[in-house]
Amino acid sequence: MTEAVFFDVGNTLIRPCPSVAETLARVAAERGHGCTVRDIEPHMPAMDAYYEAEYLRDGDFWCSHEGSTAIWLDQYRYVCHLAGIGHDAEGVAQSVHEAYRGAGCWELYADVVECLRALKERGYALGVVSNWDAGLEGLLRDLRLLPYFDAVVSSAVVGYRKPNPVIFDLACEQMGVRAEACVHVGDRPDADGDGASAAGIRPVIIDRHDAEAGCGYERMVSLADLLELL
Repeated sequence: MTEAVFFDVGNTLIRPCPSVAETLARVAAERGHGCTVRDIEPHMPAMDAYYEAEYLRDGDFWCSHEGSTAIWLDQYRYVCHLAGIGHDAEGVAQSVHEAYRGAGCWELYADVVECLRALKERGYALGVVSNWDAGLEGLLRDLRLLPYFDAVVSSAVVGYRKPNPVIFDLACEQMGVRAEACVHVGDRPDADGDGASAAGIRPVIIDRHDAEAGCGYERMVSLADLLELL
Protein backbone atom coordinates (compact mmCIF):
# COMPACT_ATOMS: atom_id res chain seq x y z
CA MET A 1 0.00 0.00 0.00
CA THR A 2 1.42 3.39 -1.03
CA GLU A 3 1.94 5.84 1.81
CA ALA A 4 4.24 8.44 0.26
CA VAL A 5 4.98 9.94 -3.15
CA PHE A 6 8.26 11.58 -4.09
CA PHE A 7 8.68 13.94 -7.03
CA ASP A 8 11.54 15.10 -9.18
CA VAL A 9 11.40 18.85 -9.95
CA GLY A 10 12.80 19.94 -13.33
CA ASN A 11 10.65 18.77 -16.27
CA THR A 12 8.39 17.01 -13.77
CA LEU A 13 6.85 19.84 -11.74
CA ILE A 14 8.35 22.93 -13.39
CA ARG A 15 9.96 24.13 -16.62
CA PRO A 16 11.86 27.28 -17.63
CA CYS A 17 9.58 30.14 -18.64
CA PRO A 18 10.79 32.17 -20.51
CA SER A 19 12.82 29.48 -22.23
CA VAL A 20 16.59 29.41 -21.83
CA ALA A 21 16.95 30.67 -25.40
CA GLU A 22 14.63 33.60 -24.68
CA THR A 23 16.43 34.48 -21.47
CA LEU A 24 19.85 34.25 -23.09
CA ALA A 25 18.68 36.51 -25.92
CA ARG A 26 17.20 39.04 -23.50
CA VAL A 27 20.34 39.16 -21.36
CA ALA A 28 22.57 39.42 -24.44
CA ALA A 29 20.50 42.32 -25.77
CA GLU A 30 20.63 44.08 -22.39
CA ARG A 31 24.44 43.75 -22.49
CA GLY A 32 24.61 45.36 -25.92
CA HIS A 33 24.85 42.32 -28.16
CA GLY A 34 22.83 41.99 -31.35
CA CYS A 35 21.55 38.50 -30.60
CA THR A 36 17.91 37.54 -30.93
CA VAL A 37 16.07 34.34 -30.04
CA ARG A 38 16.52 33.29 -33.67
CA ASP A 39 20.27 33.47 -33.18
CA ILE A 40 20.22 31.51 -29.93
CA GLU A 41 17.55 28.87 -30.54
CA PRO A 42 19.52 26.79 -33.09
CA HIS A 43 22.18 26.14 -30.42
CA MET A 44 19.79 24.66 -27.84
CA PRO A 45 20.23 21.05 -29.05
CA ALA A 46 23.99 21.47 -28.71
CA MET A 47 23.55 22.78 -25.17
CA ASP A 48 21.35 19.80 -24.28
CA ALA A 49 23.88 17.41 -25.81
CA TYR A 50 26.68 19.07 -23.84
CA TYR A 51 24.76 18.53 -20.59
CA GLU A 52 23.99 14.90 -21.40
CA ALA A 53 27.64 14.19 -22.21
CA GLU A 54 28.81 15.79 -18.97
CA TYR A 55 26.12 13.99 -16.97
CA LEU A 56 27.07 10.60 -18.41
CA ARG A 57 30.78 11.31 -17.95
CA ASP A 58 30.47 12.26 -14.29
CA GLY A 59 27.18 13.57 -12.98
CA ASP A 60 28.61 14.11 -9.50
CA PHE A 61 28.55 17.86 -10.14
CA TRP A 62 25.02 17.60 -8.72
CA CYS A 63 26.47 16.51 -5.36
CA SER A 64 27.53 20.01 -4.28
CA HIS A 65 26.16 23.51 -4.60
CA GLU A 66 29.34 24.64 -6.32
CA GLY A 67 29.21 21.82 -8.86
CA SER A 68 25.49 22.33 -9.48
CA THR A 69 26.06 26.02 -10.12
CA ALA A 70 28.99 25.25 -12.41
CA ILE A 71 27.00 22.99 -14.74
CA TRP A 72 24.34 25.68 -15.25
CA LEU A 73 27.02 28.29 -15.98
CA ASP A 74 28.98 25.98 -18.27
CA GLN A 75 25.92 25.40 -20.45
CA TYR A 76 25.20 29.10 -20.81
CA ARG A 77 28.85 29.89 -21.58
CA TYR A 78 28.87 27.19 -24.23
CA VAL A 79 25.88 28.71 -26.02
CA CYS A 80 27.49 32.15 -25.88
CA HIS A 81 30.55 30.82 -27.69
CA LEU A 82 28.40 29.08 -30.28
CA ALA A 83 26.38 32.29 -30.82
CA GLY A 84 29.47 34.41 -31.36
CA ILE A 85 29.46 36.32 -28.09
CA GLY A 86 32.10 34.26 -26.33
CA HIS A 87 33.99 37.40 -25.35
CA ASP A 88 31.16 38.15 -22.89
CA ALA A 89 30.26 34.57 -22.03
CA GLU A 90 30.98 34.96 -18.33
CA GLY A 91 28.82 38.04 -17.87
CA VAL A 92 25.91 36.65 -19.87
CA ALA A 93 26.07 33.28 -18.11
CA GLN A 94 26.10 34.83 -14.64
CA SER A 95 23.07 37.01 -15.46
CA VAL A 96 21.11 34.11 -16.93
CA HIS A 97 21.90 31.94 -13.93
CA GLU A 98 20.79 34.67 -11.57
CA ALA A 99 17.49 34.94 -13.43
CA TYR A 100 16.76 31.23 -12.99
CA ARG A 101 17.50 31.31 -9.30
CA GLY A 102 14.16 33.07 -8.85
CA ALA A 103 10.61 31.86 -9.33
CA GLY A 104 9.92 34.44 -12.03
CA CYS A 105 11.67 32.38 -14.69
CA TRP A 106 9.95 29.10 -13.90
CA GLU A 107 6.47 27.85 -14.70
CA LEU A 108 4.46 25.06 -13.10
CA TYR A 109 2.99 22.50 -15.46
CA ALA A 110 -0.77 22.87 -15.56
CA ASP A 111 -1.40 19.51 -13.88
CA VAL A 112 0.84 20.06 -10.84
CA VAL A 113 -1.25 21.88 -8.24
CA GLU A 114 -4.37 19.79 -8.76
CA CYS A 115 -2.32 16.60 -8.46
CA LEU A 116 -0.53 17.66 -5.28
CA ARG A 117 -3.74 18.90 -3.69
CA ALA A 118 -5.57 15.66 -4.47
CA LEU A 119 -2.74 13.56 -3.06
CA LYS A 120 -2.65 15.57 0.17
CA GLU A 121 -6.42 15.31 0.52
CA ARG A 122 -6.13 11.52 0.29
CA GLY A 123 -3.54 11.46 3.06
CA TYR A 124 -0.34 10.72 1.14
CA ALA A 125 2.92 12.07 2.48
CA LEU A 126 4.72 14.03 -0.25
CA GLY A 127 8.39 14.74 -0.80
CA VAL A 128 10.88 16.00 -3.36
CA VAL A 129 14.00 14.12 -4.46
CA SER A 130 15.87 16.16 -7.05
CA ASN A 131 19.29 16.69 -8.58
CA TRP A 132 19.42 20.42 -7.89
CA ASP A 133 21.48 23.08 -6.20
CA ALA A 134 21.09 24.20 -2.59
CA GLY A 135 18.49 26.83 -3.52
CA LEU A 136 15.78 24.27 -4.27
CA GLU A 137 13.75 24.69 -1.09
CA GLY A 138 13.70 28.46 -1.50
CA LEU A 139 12.63 28.14 -5.13
CA LEU A 140 9.78 25.81 -4.20
CA ARG A 141 8.73 28.28 -1.50
CA ASP A 142 8.66 31.14 -3.98
CA LEU A 143 6.65 28.99 -6.41
CA ARG A 144 4.16 28.31 -3.57
CA LEU A 145 4.77 24.58 -3.76
CA LEU A 146 6.70 24.08 -0.53
CA PRO A 147 3.61 23.70 1.73
CA TYR A 148 2.64 20.55 -0.13
CA PHE A 149 5.86 18.75 0.76
CA ASP A 150 6.88 17.06 3.99
CA ALA A 151 10.52 16.81 2.91
CA VAL A 152 12.73 18.36 0.23
CA VAL A 153 15.91 16.44 -0.57
CA SER A 154 18.33 18.21 -2.90
CA SER A 155 21.41 16.40 -4.16
CA ALA A 156 23.61 19.42 -3.53
CA VAL A 157 22.57 19.52 0.12
CA VAL A 158 22.87 15.82 0.98
CA GLY A 159 25.90 15.07 -1.21
CA TYR A 160 24.31 12.23 -3.19
CA ARG A 161 22.59 12.43 -6.55
CA LYS A 162 20.16 10.26 -8.44
CA PRO A 163 20.46 7.46 -9.47
CA ASN A 164 22.44 6.69 -6.30
CA PRO A 165 19.85 4.96 -4.08
CA VAL A 166 21.30 6.68 -1.01
CA ILE A 167 19.48 9.92 -1.85
CA PHE A 168 16.21 7.99 -1.83
CA ASP A 169 17.15 6.26 1.42
CA LEU A 170 17.71 9.66 3.01
CA ALA A 171 14.34 10.89 1.74
CA CYS A 172 12.58 7.86 3.21
CA GLU A 173 14.36 8.45 6.51
CA GLN A 174 13.31 12.09 6.60
CA MET A 175 9.71 11.15 5.83
CA GLY A 176 9.63 8.20 8.23
CA VAL A 177 8.38 5.80 5.55
CA ARG A 178 9.50 2.44 4.20
CA ALA A 179 10.82 2.34 0.66
CA GLU A 180 8.33 -0.32 -0.37
CA ALA A 181 5.50 2.03 0.61
CA CYS A 182 6.75 4.81 -1.69
CA VAL A 183 6.36 5.87 -5.31
CA HIS A 184 8.77 8.21 -7.07
CA VAL A 185 7.68 10.30 -10.06
CA GLY A 186 10.30 11.75 -12.42
CA ASP A 187 11.06 12.34 -16.07
CA ARG A 188 14.37 10.47 -16.49
CA PRO A 189 14.38 6.67 -16.63
CA ASP A 190 18.11 6.62 -15.80
CA ALA A 191 18.09 8.92 -12.78
CA ASP A 192 14.53 8.59 -11.52
CA GLY A 193 13.64 5.11 -12.69
CA ASP A 194 16.91 3.31 -12.01
CA GLY A 195 17.58 5.21 -8.79
CA ALA A 196 14.17 4.65 -7.25
CA SER A 197 14.13 1.00 -8.29
CA ALA A 198 17.55 0.41 -6.73
CA ALA A 199 16.24 1.86 -3.47
CA GLY A 200 13.20 -0.42 -3.48
CA ILE A 201 10.82 2.39 -4.46
CA ARG A 202 8.24 2.03 -7.24
CA PRO A 203 9.21 4.38 -10.09
CA VAL A 204 6.73 6.10 -12.38
CA ILE A 205 8.04 8.09 -15.36
CA ILE A 206 6.22 11.27 -16.35
CA ASP A 207 6.55 11.12 -20.13
CA ARG A 208 4.77 14.25 -21.32
CA HIS A 209 6.00 13.88 -24.91
CA ASP A 210 5.65 10.09 -25.20
CA ALA A 211 9.38 9.73 -25.78
CA GLU A 212 10.20 6.94 -23.30
CA ALA A 213 8.06 4.05 -24.55
CA GLY A 214 10.93 1.59 -24.22
CA CYS A 215 12.13 2.63 -20.77
CA GLY A 216 10.78 -0.44 -18.98
CA TYR A 217 9.03 1.53 -16.24
CA GLU A 218 5.43 2.54 -15.70
CA ARG A 219 4.69 5.76 -17.60
CA MET A 220 2.08 8.46 -17.64
CA VAL A 221 1.69 11.47 -19.91
CA SER A 222 0.14 13.69 -17.24
CA LEU A 223 0.20 13.95 -13.45
CA ALA A 224 -3.58 13.74 -13.69
CA ASP A 225 -3.06 10.00 -14.25
CA LEU A 226 -1.15 9.46 -11.01
CA LEU A 227 -4.06 8.85 -8.65
CA GLU A 228 -5.35 6.09 -10.88
CA LEU A 229 -1.90 4.47 -10.95
CA LEU A 230 -1.70 4.55 -7.16
